[in-house]
Amino acid sequence: MPLLYSSSFLASIERTLTRERLTRYLGATGNDLSKALELYEYNVQLSEVLYGLLHGLEVMVRNAAHHALTESYQRAVWYDAAPLSVYWQDRIAKAKSKPGATGKPGKVIAELTFGFWVELLQASNHRALWVNQKLNRAFPNAVGKTRSDIHERLKAIHLLRNRLSHHEPILTAANGVYNGNLILPLPQLVLVQTPGGRGSGRSVSTRVRLAA
Repeated sequence: MPLLYSSSFLASIERTLTRERLTRYLGATGNDLSKALELYEYNVQLSEVLYGLLHGLEVMVRNAAHHALTESYQRAVWYDAAPLSVYWQDRIAKAKSKPGATGKPGKVIAELTFGFWVELLQASNHRALWVNQKLNRAFPNAVGKTRSDIHERLKAIHLLRNRLSHHEPILTAANGVYNGNLILPLPQLVLVQTPGGRGSGRSVSTRVRLAA
């Protein structure tokens, strides 16, 4: 049932939610403020669902990569030997300096951002990590997918995650989710598997129509 807004509420909304913030939604509804607010709320609801799914995905990718590299390097502090960029070496040094992190690799890797794990799969690490150190074992169910395929998928998800974190609009007119760079069809958002064949979470099948 459509959401209802009183005339007094619509008249006062700009004090807390500017029209600039509603630009995408107003454009999709012919400048109908009430309908634009409905779409805005749908966007918030979808963001809430996706944020939980992406959080689970991030944790599973992190732990799977850490497990694969720990086995390959035969030590949990594999990041001390891996050919990481100066930037990430600095991030790791700062993670090690956190209270309670001394001698606890699990604490160190938990401090690293999703961007770190996405970058491990970039082309410059193909030989050193993906092949030689068997990072590919972190994705045992990605049959027929190359390192590049998985990297591009994770980059797209990373962009979407950042848009969610900054409360940016993610709805599009094509019943998809916009991550700031490309359109991601909803059923294909989360498709990274972990050992045992379990996925990172339930798929999102909700259809969201951004139209007047």
